[in-house]
Amino acid sequence: MAVILTVERKTAKARIFLALVYAVLSLGGLTMVWPFLVMLAASLTGPYDYYRFSPVVRAFWDRPDRFMRYVADCYPRFPAEVFPDAPAHWGSWIVVARDRAGGRRFAERHLAGLADPGCAARWTRMAADYAAFNRAYDLRNSVCTFDPRDVAGFVRGQFEAKLRADDPQGFAALSPAARRRAALERLNAEWPVRYPTFFSIRMIAQQRAPLHHASWDYPSDDPKMELYQELKRLYRVRAYGVDDGGRAEPAAYFSRTVPYESRPLWLAWLRRSDAQARLGQPPGGGFTADDYARLAGRACASFEQLPFPLPDDAPAPLRAEWDRFIRTAYPRRLLRVRVTPELDEAYRRYVAGVCRTPAAYTRLTGQALPDAARGFAGLRLPPYENSTLWRNFIPQVPLAQLEILSAEQAWQAFLRAHYGTEKALNAAYGWQLAAFDEARFPTREALAVTFARRGWRDFFIGALSNYRTVGEYLFLRGQAFGNTVLLVLLSVLATLTVNPLAAYALSRFGLRSAEKILLFLLATMAFPAAVTAIPGFLLIRDLGLLNTFAALVLPTLASGMSIFILKGFFDGLPRELYEAAAIDGAKEWQIFLRITLPMTTPILAVNALNAFVHAYNSWEWALLVCQRQSHWTLAVWMYQMSQQLADQPWAVMAGFVLVSIPTAVVFIACQKIILRGIVLPSMK
Repeated sequence: MAVILTVERKTAKARIFLALVYAVLSLGGLTMVWPFLVMLAASLTGPYDYYRFSPVVRAFWDRPDRFMRYVADCYPRFPAEVFPDAPAHWGSWIVVARDRAGGRRFAERHLAGLADPGCAARWTRMAADYAAFNRAYDLRNSVCTFDPRDVAGFVRGQFEAKLRADDPQGFAALSPAARRRAALERLNAEWPVRYPTFFSIRMIAQQRAPLHHASWDYPSDDPKMELYQELKRLYRVRAYGVDDGGRAEPAAYFSRTVPYESRPLWLAWLRRSDAQARLGQPPGGGFTADDYARLAGRACASFEQLPFPLPDDAPAPLRAEWDRFIRTAYPRRLLRVRVTPELDEAYRRYVAGVCRTPAAYTRLTGQALPDAARGFAGLRLPPYENSTLWRNFIPQVPLAQLEILSAEQAWQAFLRAHYGTEKALNAAYGWQLAAFDEARFPTREALAVTFARRGWRDFFIGALSNYRTVGEYLFLRGQAFGNTVLLVLLSVLATLTVNPLAAYALSRFGLRSAEKILLFLLATMAFPAAVTAIPGFLLIRDLGLLNTFAALVLPTLASGMSIFILKGFFDGLPRELYEAAAIDGAKEWQIFLRITLPMTTPILAVNALNAFVHAYNSWEWALLVCQRQSHWTLAVWMYQMSQQLADQPWAVMAGFVLVSIPTAVVFIACQKIILRGIVLPSMK
């Protein structure tokens, strides 16, 4: 009986009721679609906008938001040192992304110069000079804000290249999966730490190497650190490009591999409480650019223009602090000694006092004295040496005998060579510098110009990088895809064989204990899968079926719910059909195949879909009974990826989107069959 009669549908009450029904249905549909839209949008995000959990990616139409996302792709953490005008509370990209109004004002302010042709031309000149300088600068005094999604593919490519160089023909004969396995074996043979997969490799420690520490230097026996240097070079090449002639051409003006700046170290020293006390600063008052200008006797508009190195004509208190800073806190790897006979003799006395015997010297340094016959008398002070003795001797070297190396000095030398005078530099850049030692790196301008030049390109590359990572992780896992297809086919075939036969027997033959059997089958649904996992595992183990497809398929052969539904449907079929078939001489198997099954196609389709979904999405049982990775399905690898890439949830979301496509396609293609399977039982 209809809830609303036809003659009542035009009344106000009926229309209000129908409107409420449609509103509830629309709300229900929205609650189902909304999570998928959030997941889809999250798969196209990164560290900047992932935690918004929005169903859309605003960067598609919002240019300021796209710029903020571009900066976030270049810097894993918000670069307060690059943007000193940023709000003080912007400590992480999560905070920045939530400050929509502040982020928009910030982006518009840093992109405003591109709207003025004159300013845009100056910025482009600055960015081009910065790219030319950075392209040739020392990699070992550079830092790289690499994308963690690139590490696995980069390392695999490096070791596959080694295999190809050693044996080109043998490498060409290997399959892609065999190449990956061989490359991983080569890596584990060369590196002191073994890795189960390339995706387990992290280079965070190398990226965060303490370049600021006075006594730190690159280890000489760390292959992972050497590979990190190659990664830095690769990012530089990606940004600037290399033409056929071998000359670098700036395809972009900003690279993720940038020079390590020493000016912040000097500023941090000046802000120390003991340094401020020696300089006569009031305690607890902070240290501003005006304070430095007062101490130095020269203008200093901001700390970005803090002179580095300290000029020779600086006041004595500042010179004393500079001397103390260089000889005690400045990185030793950036110092070179101008060796004199007096320093040679002082170094020999120092080493002899520390080591006392040649044997102790050998134990400490790992090398013998240059002249065993002369002992310490034959020792010479090297301009630089990566040793504890050399680093500890530096505080005894006068500042005049130390050569200071820094990216700032190299940049200043580059500008002098190109512009000659401060006046020419100021005219080209629009600056107002009094000396070259105030020149800063034009990082902000390089970011803005590069964004304007290829912002859309980098945006789409970044958005699709998540899917590239997932594709490398999931679909290049040997037999993962084939295992999944085989498991789904076997599960569906078993479901369409065992369940209909059991239900047909219970319905057709009138067994005396049919109700008890059916109750027993339904009782199996009362126990959660977690409860039956251990007994099921023990049974599979005792049968000797671990690490086989039988362990995956056998537990899904019969389903109490499927048998119950099928029996109810079979019970509703007219008995006259069976009697007529029997009179015509049909055998039981012919009745089952030619009469019963064709009439129950919708229900069988629903059971097949349920079996498909269960087999495709199940990973707990597959991981429990199949420890061999050669038997793992996509669902198991998806679980592993969610664990290994937990620090990249946006990539995990891309994986969820990809693995949900087959299920969505099957349901969309079979929706009419599903509806028939739902409607027909209610009509019986």
